[in-house]
Amino acid sequence: MNKEEILQQITWDSYGIGKITLLVPLFGQSLPFVFFAENADSPTITDKMVACVDDVLALRPAAIQRVKELLWEECLFAFQVADYGVDILEGETTLQAHLREFEVANAEDAYQKSEVEEIHISSENDSFEGRYAEIKISTASYNYISMIVKNGQIIDFDDDGTYIGWFEQDEQNAHKKRSKTLGD
Repeated sequence: MNKEEILQQITWDSYGIGKITLLVPLFGQSLPFVFFAENADSPTITDKMVACVDDVLALRPAAIQRVKELLWEECLFAFQVADYGVDILEGETTLQAHLREFEVANAEDAYQKSEVEEIHISSENDSFEGRYAEIKISTASYNYISMIVKNGQIIDFDDDGTYIGWFEQDEQNAHKKRSKTLGD
């Protein structure tokens, strides 16, 4: 899409947040794209923000496997660091009990039980060298995460509200933090 096409369809609120719904081929569904403009009084999108839209729309079908892997990783992490109050059966680990209770056995299950909510693109990210979009997902473990798209590639995920600058220096920043938390 070009900038004019987006601007013709976008709806801005009083906070400088714009919305447009577009078909995202990777997920086979239309999703809201939410734009955070620099100036709430005169909101607009930048050329780099348009490039981020194109990056998300151009994600190749093979990228769905990366999405599934990251959602599986998110479940494994969440079920090891949080207690959801599940009953642990004899011979089960805490992780096994959570996977049983949530009926998640693999990456496909983690994906099927998650819901892609929307795509966020912020003008604040224009200051970085890379192009960034965040795919917001409600996960099978009932968390809300940001899956990070950098320069047209899904690189990692982190909690909602993550600082994108961390991924400028290290694309696996959040993954490394999760590994450190688990003692890997």
